Amino acid sequence: MADQEHNLSPDEMAALRDVAVPEVDAADAGERAARIQVTSYNFRQPGRLSSAQLRALKMVHEFFAKGLSEVPPSGVNLPFELGLLSVETISYSNFMGSLGNPCFMAQLSSRFEQPVLMEIDLRVVHMLIAHILGNKDEEREEEGRKLTSIEQGIAGNWLEGLLPLLGESWTLSAPVDFGLKSIECDPRFVQVMPDDSPVVSLTFRLQVGTVKGQLTLCYPLEPLQEMLEGMSVRMSGGDEDDVEQSGDSTLVSLKGIPFELRAELGHSHIRASQLATLRKGDVLCLDRSIHDPVDVLLGDNVVFEAGLGKKGDNLALQIRKRRKDR
Repeated sequence: MADQEHNLSPDEMAALRDVAVPEVDAADAGERAARIQVTSYNFRQPGRLSSAQLRALKMVHEFFAKGLSEVPPSGVNLPFELGLLSVETISYSNFMGSLGNPCFMAQLSSRFEQPVLMEIDLRVVHMLIAHILGNKDEEREEEGRKLTSIEQGIAGNWLEGLLPLLGESWTLSAPVDFGLKSIECDPRFVQVMPDDSPVVSLTFRLQVGTVKGQLTLCYPLEPLQEMLEGMSVRMSGGDEDDVEQSGDSTLVSLKGIPFELRAELGHSHIRASQLATLRKGDVLCLDRSIHDPVDVLLGDNVVFEAGLGKKGDNLALQIRKRRKDR
């Protein structure tokens, strides 16, 4: 066979036994050990959000998007739609590399050590400025050019109108007072943290009038995790007395934000052949009995159990208990 295992001969084994093992001086060993740098490792994976933190972050910004779509900032009498598209944990350099030049970048002051960044599609910003100035015939003119200092001021005043809503959306975690720190049009001048710092980027679909674009928020990861930790614990089901005590102040802060609740009666699984033959009058059996509670959902989270009933000509739900996440 080509590659046979080679066994040591008795002479070779004796030669190995006779090899002198060098003595190690204890002082030298201690000196080398002192030069070794030990780096602590966080086994909770600091480079990414937990599923509970991600769920809390999405809920905050879905509230922000919903509230802004319902009550857009004053000064712009146009249909306004905002919807959360994605959440990513990336490096700061990757985030900045994804931006165009010129751009519209706002640095927001807040309780975070580093600024929070908000980038809005220039096409949308140019349209907003033209609409505010009454130049509706020029709304699509030079959409990609850099803003002048006067235009930056107009856009900044408009932007300050939506920051209180962003702050209110964080009330379920802790109040955040966002302020406009500065506006930049060249991303190369926005160096607010080291390139390898982890950040969380949230991308929204934005439409103002007929112009479509994107709005992006960039948060520093570590302080964001600290803020979301308490919120995720509360969402996963804390002490019911604590929830009730904090409920009044939370609802007062969120009273301007619309919430959408939906009820799930149950589920049914059928084959495609059965689905094709369904007709008026057919009956589908659900996976629950008529005595089982109905799930009431806020977003994708079951928040209450309720009983199904009727009030006047409408279906109604009677809340039975608060559901804690499993």
